[in-house]
Amino acid sequence: MRKRNIILLLLVLGIIYFVYSQLFEQPKLMEGNYITLKESFSLHSGDVWEVKFAPNDTLMVSGGVDQNTKIWNRFTGEILHDLPHETGSPAVDFNPNGRLVATGAYDGKVRLWDVNSGELLKVLSGNESTIWSVNFSPKGNLIAAGGDDDKVTIWNVHTGEIKFEFKEASHNIWEVVFNPSGNYLAASGSDNAIRIYDVKTGTLIKTILGHSMVPLSLDFSPNGELLASAGDDKTIKIWDTINWVLLHTLQGENEAIHSVVFIGNNKVLAGGTDKKMLGELLEYHFGFTGYTIPIAATLWDINNETILQTITEHTDDIGLGIDISSDGKFIATPSKDKTVKIWKMN
Repeated sequence: MRKRNIILLLLVLGIIYFVYSQLFEQPKLMEGNYITLKESFSLHSGDVWEVKFAPNDTLMVSGGVDQNTKIWNRFTGEILHDLPHETGSPAVDFNPNGRLVATGAYDGKVRLWDVNSGELLKVLSGNESTIWSVNFSPKGNLIAAGGDDDKVTIWNVHTGEIKFEFKEASHNIWEVVFNPSGNYLAASGSDNAIRIYDVKTGTLIKTILGHSMVPLSLDFSPNGELLASAGDDKTIKIWDTINWVLLHTLQGENEAIHSVVFIGNNKVLAGGTDKKMLGELLEYHFGFTGYTIPIAATLWDINNETILQTITEHTDDIGLGIDISSDGKFIATPSKDKTVKIWKMN
């Protein structure tokens, strides 16, 4: 009887500790002044998945659960165009001259829009399910997309014709991104692999394995020498782009990383969710927001593998697409808290 009571006591204590560690234990916060919050915009009525700066850094485009993707003024928050989508658009991008916006929608379509007029110019077909990522090539002549139908599609922007279809992935594509020269395209999938394609020849040149769970986000450094990948395994991995070897693995307090972006060539900002398994379950079913100060994003020094600053101002998860302005002075973060926040680099 006594042994049974001890077992029950240990079981209860174990459950209490588990709940405490999942819901009440405060992750370590790192204060810093590398990044300061400049403005917060509440333009959306639902989760914001991605935001992008225009090349001139004056306009923004943001999309998510809302049926209307928004092109807006970064300084005033004035909405210039509501781009209508019946099912929302979690993926957005400006072309290099800022005259076109691409949106990837839940209906599997990629649409090209005129920035000045808000007019729909082309609908690019070829995918059949949710588009999670769209990316213009550096020259603007190509656009790539990937999503839930397990393939990467590249179109000629001018003709709307499909140039390449890559079907090596066995599950969803989460991110597609051209390198700065435009010679390569990196794509990440739910099979935990990152694939590098030669865009000139349309061939797969490298499959990178190293993440134990899905790499949701990719970004090349401005000089093209590094590739950052991050995702559900809570890590950010930095790869050399000459021979694609792993250089650094960074792991902080985020329970899953949804987006990573280079700040210069030696820092990355990575954002995602701070909620652990129980917190995520309660949020999904009951709208639970948490009892601790959330770490929405973390700024890293890559070479020293150290955290420089943690970002806590969002009240919910970071979306799939953080962006940095072309002059490198500002950062935009989208969030499930329905806001886009603009940060200044100090």
